Amino acid sequence: VDYGTTNKNWNPSNLAHNFATKQSSGTYLPLERYRLNTMDNSAQNVDNKKSTGPVALSTSLSNQLKIGSTSTTFSFPSAILHVKILSGTNLYQTDAFHPIDPYVQVSLGSDSSRSITLLRGGSNCVFNWKVAFPINPDNVQQQHRDGLAITVWDQDLGSKDDEVGRATIPTAKFLKWEKSKSRAFEGKVKLEHKGRLTGRSKDGGSLDVEIYWETNSVFTEARDVSLENMFASPAFGSGGSAAVPIPIPLTYCVTNFNNLSGLAQTIIDRKKISEYTPFRTYRMRLWHVPFVFRGFTKGWNRQYKAAQQIYGTHLGSKTVRATLRMQNYVAYSNDYVNNRSSEVHELSAMESFRRMLRSYDGRDVSSSSSFVPLRGKVTSPRYTYVIMPDSHMHFSVTSTKIATDFLSKHALHAGAATEVVYSGEFFFDRFSRRAVKTGKAALVIDNNSGTFAPPKDKLESLKLLMYLNFGTKVPVFALDRDDPLLKELSDANGVE
Repeated sequence: VDYGTTNKNWNPSNLAHNFATKQSSGTYLPLERYRLNTMDNSAQNVDNKKSTGPVALSTSLSNQLKIGSTSTTFSFPSAILHVKILSGTNLYQTDAFHPIDPYVQVSLGSDSSRSITLLRGGSNCVFNWKVAFPINPDNVQQQHRDGLAITVWDQDLGSKDDEVGRATIPTAKFLKWEKSKSRAFEGKVKLEHKGRLTGRSKDGGSLDVEIYWETNSVFTEARDVSLENMFASPAFGSGGSAAVPIPIPLTYCVTNFNNLSGLAQTIIDRKKISEYTPFRTYRMRLWHVPFVFRGFTKGWNRQYKAAQQIYGTHLGSKTVRATLRMQNYVAYSNDYVNNRSSEVHELSAMESFRRMLRSYDGRDVSSSSSFVPLRGKVTSPRYTYVIMPDSHMHFSVTSTKIATDFLSKHALHAGAATEVVYSGEFFFDRFSRRAVKTGKAALVIDNNSGTFAPPKDKLESLKLLMYLNFGTKVPVFALDRDDPLLKELSDANGVE
């Protein structure tokens, strides 16, 4: 992936098409479509410090979303295309001296989903990787003329991954595989391998797959909802009206457990081998990034001395970037030298996101609605994150301790890319007066990144992105790095 590539061809006139096709693998939950209504200049501005009533969309974000008219309606997909890659048989052996490390990538247009790597899985392996693409059967042939692409790769450490084999299933063909008509496809898909030097086609082996599509049963009727009603959630106070359901995506988050980084973290920060744990990194696909940010990217901060040392033109900077790219590979791959295992979590709504983090660190989130401070000093983990132009969010726990701080640098998460969509830090508010009084945790996310210095005028876009991905049940506070409320919430939660 070329993380430095930005969406320079973003065209507002094609917004409906882009919004329908720029989705990651997943499915929508309750709503088929909604209307984005821009608000006039009298619209209430969001004040995160007050949570006594419904939250209206601010004028600045409303104007940002305005596309030549006062409202735009987008049709959400009415069906789901399910793809399950079961296993591989006689996959092409790209490595001469040891078993291949295969992973599978399934793509439909600009949407794609990559499985975890089967380390030393070899030519006969079991993937069991599921993908669910939202589609509109009536126009999917126009939107995805290239069909469904399935590619198997061999992961290589320190060099470009080798293509094991590829297959393309025409759109017209998979449209025949409707589950309700008992036409689901179960069988083998043959792969074609092309030599890197000769370009000659060879037998790439085969995959056992299941492919079918079905109408989403929750799409029973078309409904429109304005953004201001979407944010009118009881989570913001007793004065709020019932929240209108919005389509919440189902997506995957891959957690990698890095042994070498965990060892360094243990020795340098904890100084007790008995407290060793692998260092965890998370990679999650976010929906609607092009729609919300409309092609916006932020380059590195040329006024920040540390960023100058990374992105400068002298030899030392080039060495630093090479080191960061390698460390990014180590952190986000599951190569057997660096990571012994990976876990895949299905996420739908904020609760599943919180449960995933809590499964690794019990301090992170309480599963109950009542908040009782932990014995002694209250501490809450803090995470650094970057949102990349490919719509993936990379993040990990951070702290002021030396090793953890280095392993969670934004430039490292970005793989030394010169541009990101947005970056900062986040944590969950559990112990502020608001949280204790309402019994509701909140996501607190900011733009605290010296390397990229994201502008604060995009914070409302960041908040909208979080709501569209995780729903409105849990409040989201998108705060500027210099906002006094951020320090207040950090202190109340003992953020490390």
